[in-house]
This record gives sequence, C-alpha cells and structure tokens, in this order.
Amino acid sequence: MSKAEQIADFIAKNLAAGEDVKIEPDTDLVGEGVVDSTAFMELVLWFEEEFGVSVDVEDMTPDNFGTVRNMAEYVERRQA
Repeated sequence: MSKAEQIADFIAKNLAAGEDVKIEPDTDLVGEGVVDSTAFMELVLWFEEEFGVSVDVEDMTPDNFGTVRNMAEYVERRQA
C-alpha cells in the first residue's frame, strides 16, 4: 500500500466527518469538510507514529497537508 493509500485509508476510517466519504488524492480535506482541526491534530500524531517523521508547526500548511497527495509528498521529503 502506498503512503497516499495509507493516509487516505486512515482518514476515511478514523477521522472523516460522515460515512462513505470517498477521499481522492487531491480532495481538499479541510475545504470539503472531511477533517476538522481536531482531526487534523490526530492525523499529525498518527504521521509521527506511522511514518516516524516529526511534524513542525510551521509545516502545517495547505501546501503540505491540504490533500492526501500533499501529505504523502511531505512524508517522502521528511523521510529522505
């Protein structure tokens, strides 16, 4: 399973506001109401546990966390 698939699966199963949420790689997670601020913090904690990356506060931007694709790319950069 790719990082993007892992992230989308985690969001859909644990954080998404509503049932049967389809999360595509470029879904605007906050703009479309998929995750709220509390869910976002849970996601950051999961990132640190699952992928072993430390997420700096200044990195919590839409460019890094707005979509599943952005998140997967962020993890790849942090793990490099």
